[in-house]
Amino acid sequence: MRKDLTVIGIIPQYPSHSQNNIYAKIRMPAVGILAVMSQISHHPRCKDVYAIDENNYGGPLTDQGLPDHFVLQTGKPANLALFYGGMSNSIPRMFSLARQYQGFGAITIAGGSHVDALPQEALHSGIDIVVHGEGEETILELLAVLAADKNGVPQNRTALASVSGISFLDETGAHVFTGRREPICDLNTLADTDLTLIKYMKKRWSAIPINRGRGCNFNCEFCVVNKQYGRYKSASVETALRQMIRYADLGYRDFFFTDDNFAQRPQEAIALCDAISDYKRKFRKKIDIVVQVRTEAAENDALIEAMRRAGVTTLAIGYESPVSEELQAMRKGVTVEKLIARSKKLSGYFYLHGMFIFGYPARRQAGEDFRITIKQWAQSFKTFVEKARIDTIQLLNAVPLPGSDLRSRLEHEGRILPLSMVGWDRYDGLFLCYDPRPDGFDPDDLQNMPKTLMKKKYLGGFLSRKLNYGNWLNWVYLATIGFPIQFIGFYSRRFVQHVAERLKAGKTERRHTPVHTLFTVPLANAWGDIKRRWRNLFVKTYAGAITKRWFKEYQHSGYINTLRQL
Repeated sequence: MRKDLTVIGIIPQYPSHSQNNIYAKIRMPAVGILAVMSQISHHPRCKDVYAIDENNYGGPLTDQGLPDHFVLQTGKPANLALFYGGMSNSIPRMFSLARQYQGFGAITIAGGSHVDALPQEALHSGIDIVVHGEGEETILELLAVLAADKNGVPQNRTALASVSGISFLDETGAHVFTGRREPICDLNTLADTDLTLIKYMKKRWSAIPINRGRGCNFNCEFCVVNKQYGRYKSASVETALRQMIRYADLGYRDFFFTDDNFAQRPQEAIALCDAISDYKRKFRKKIDIVVQVRTEAAENDALIEAMRRAGVTTLAIGYESPVSEELQAMRKGVTVEKLIARSKKLSGYFYLHGMFIFGYPARRQAGEDFRITIKQWAQSFKTFVEKARIDTIQLLNAVPLPGSDLRSRLEHEGRILPLSMVGWDRYDGLFLCYDPRPDGFDPDDLQNMPKTLMKKKYLGGFLSRKLNYGNWLNWVYLATIGFPIQFIGFYSRRFVQHVAERLKAGKTERRHTPVHTLFTVPLANAWGDIKRRWRNLFVKTYAGAITKRWFKEYQHSGYINTLRQL
């Protein structure tokens, strides 16, 4: 069998304003497209399978500073071009590239939540085939069809109709959807995701993404995960550990589990953490892990202890709102009081990164309508962050993503701003994409308040920004008299807490606890408090610089004039 097919995968570049988002600053590739490409990287018909991440790219550039795909195709002309279409804000760039690759003569294929929800838009914008849902099995069937005749989609329409889970246009230009494909039942049957398929990297990855599981058992209104993947399923402990070991052997020590809820199946999560802990101890590896969880993780002490042993240092938690009525509108299934109580407990073991949606669009049905002013929301947010002991925050506007129930509701209410006013490139949480006036919010105020709160959190007030630029006073203080003062304060507090805990314990437990732990345990805890203070100051300084760029981008975007059109 001839190896005559070249396949390129492309992760489109974010627009300039999104590049100043903290997530764009963390160099991690999108896992989905690489998982799909990994299934065909050793296919007998493929002579070359590689990917380009335009957000971490060090190859040839155009005069405009963009990746030069013309030069890339001169060296490796692609027969198939696969595109990551999961991020709405990169869709305009994806469409531009898709048309370019059609001009090169390549068949263009896209998958991801955005094109999954809006296939016809993609098919009229340079994409030949849209893949719905999971693509690992679909790509193998597509390759069998397309490899039989490389003359493009027009010659393969009859055969394409037999591949479930795709969309394309027939000879009349009508949309053909072949139906939903059955979900992949066993993720362990898939080839491991190979991140090294990415070529022309500019810098090493900040962290290695590990995609252990996909889907979600919850049904939040603003989310599209369960729409695309259904209920949660995961690969085995051995599969996830094998992927981690591979990149740990390449010198990486920072990992991020992409599961929307790492603790969706607590016993499996505990087993994986135990396996990672054993690996670390056996091979003396230093590993730092970030996971996404819901606050329900606080109610499982065994899970907490297992995550700590495995090297989980940071929990990314979608709190979403400090207002119970908004949580109910989102279908979060939790109250503010529970969020705070659970968060307090988790903060004793991990750094907490809180993600929030500012001013969630209210439901207007009978019995569900509520009103809250922007100032009330802002005050609730400040109080919540302090009580919940959250270390770092991400505060964005609500984004009515294609395919989400939130978008469907806002479309039904006639509140989605037209794309001519707010293009897909602005669907990143930094720009208001819907009309908030029915909720009693002024569009300009709702647009600016999240940035104002982020600015106060990471840059301080006016005097602080002018006199303590870059937090230099804080750094000088910590490096001099601040360290002994803070250490004495932390140690004293921890010592009193430890003594109180020993007194509450039974006589038998106290008798079997060495006396020296009375001093060493508070010492270790106090050092952890010091590290937390320094770490958060570093993040505050770095995030402050990003926040400043956010404001600069917004001021130059002219978006305030767009809002005034309302």
